[in-house]
Amino acid sequence: MDKRSLCRVVIKLREAGAGPRALVQEILALHPGTTLHRLFTSVDTETISRWVNKARQSAPGYRAPDFNAYYAVSCLPEVRTEHLVQRLTTLDAVELAYLELGFLPAPGTSHPSLQALNRQGYLGPAPEGLDILHAWKWQGGRGGSIRFIDIEQGWQQHHEALTLRTLPITGINSDSFASHGAAVLGVLGLQPNNTGCVGIAPDAAGYVVSQWRPDGVFNTADAIMAAIGHLQPGDVLLLEAQTFYTTTVTKTWPVEIHEACFQAIRLADAMGIIVIEPAGNGSTEAPEGNDLDLFMVEDRPVLDPLSEQYLDSGAILVGAASHTVPHMRLPCSNYGRRVNCYAWGEQVATAGNYPHSSGMAINTYTGTFGGTSAAAAIIAGAAILLQSITEANLHFRLNPRQMRSLLASDHFGTPSARGSFVDKIGVMPNLQKIIDEALRITPSLQRVGETF
Repeated sequence: MDKRSLCRVVIKLREAGAGPRALVQEILALHPGTTLHRLFTSVDTETISRWVNKARQSAPGYRAPDFNAYYAVSCLPEVRTEHLVQRLTTLDAVELAYLELGFLPAPGTSHPSLQALNRQGYLGPAPEGLDILHAWKWQGGRGGSIRFIDIEQGWQQHHEALTLRTLPITGINSDSFASHGAAVLGVLGLQPNNTGCVGIAPDAAGYVVSQWRPDGVFNTADAIMAAIGHLQPGDVLLLEAQTFYTTTVTKTWPVEIHEACFQAIRLADAMGIIVIEPAGNGSTEAPEGNDLDLFMVEDRPVLDPLSEQYLDSGAILVGAASHTVPHMRLPCSNYGRRVNCYAWGEQVATAGNYPHSSGMAINTYTGTFGGTSAAAAIIAGAAILLQSITEANLHFRLNPRQMRSLLASDHFGTPSARGSFVDKIGVMPNLQKIIDEALRITPSLQRVGETF
């Protein structure tokens, strides 16, 4: 993996072109160890422009940035990046410049567990679970018509109970993160076997895309952009990632706090793709979640829906709670009015040996996967099932706003222990209520029989 990935500056020019780039290059010449290159490298400019036009047609209010105006400045460790950002922002040709502090582990946790491996209470009825079991009874209830992409840093190559699919744009599989990828893919697609565990959407077609791009650079925004081209409206994009911000270097946040990631997510949303995003796991130093309402970008509370400066990416933001009833917000989970819903963030049974390595073994399992990574994977599974059931029985697909409304509805969900106004992680969706009451799918429509 490239040393350039450890620290870089992302810039957006006021207009793309050789002239503005030349002005930036003059600044960079004063900072040896820097290199300028396009931010979005996995998709050519003509294709991105075509997607933007499609997004404008499907979402008339969508206003796209010029994605061709985004660049990244790769920096060697000796470069004074804060000074470089200050210099770049003085240029009239630069609309914005910000520092990305490098990669960090995805928002997963592991807790000691005395539970049996096959305990998957989140599959059961509310208030303990999301009633995945009810969804499985319906035509389309195992996700067969839906494609999803899981954006990760790595995954286990040959696990006995996982079907791993890659794409030409998948990128580099980092062995250091293989156990996390296996855990997420297991929550979604673990195939029935003698462990007694099963994934939420075992019939869905799942793919992986790496944040480590084919050129060796860690680039979440490019991974999102690359994934867009392989999903149809109504498919699901799961972002198993979190990030730092320059003024809060030990605190973790949703990846959409970075402008380029936000705009890539917004494009996916405008094209009808359902984006699921973890709220983040708080801090790298202590199990303490962060209030997203208080997060500021240049004094703007961009994650507070009550603020005039609020920016809505369209993603479904997910918090994490205890497996026990009533569901307590986990100490590590970020929270805020922007968080739409929650799911189990502990004691989740799945594939792999997270947080430890499985080595060469292909038959490892865990009962202690957790954090907002696990919760987001569970919510992604719920979205896949709802979409597949809707398509199979009602012959249309839910758009991102409809899906978010259903998964975040107080009426169709289980409140957390102290409620949304205190815990600020939304509700845990109840698929039985959503299917029977919101979608009004009735027994007169085809059912597929009993569950696994």
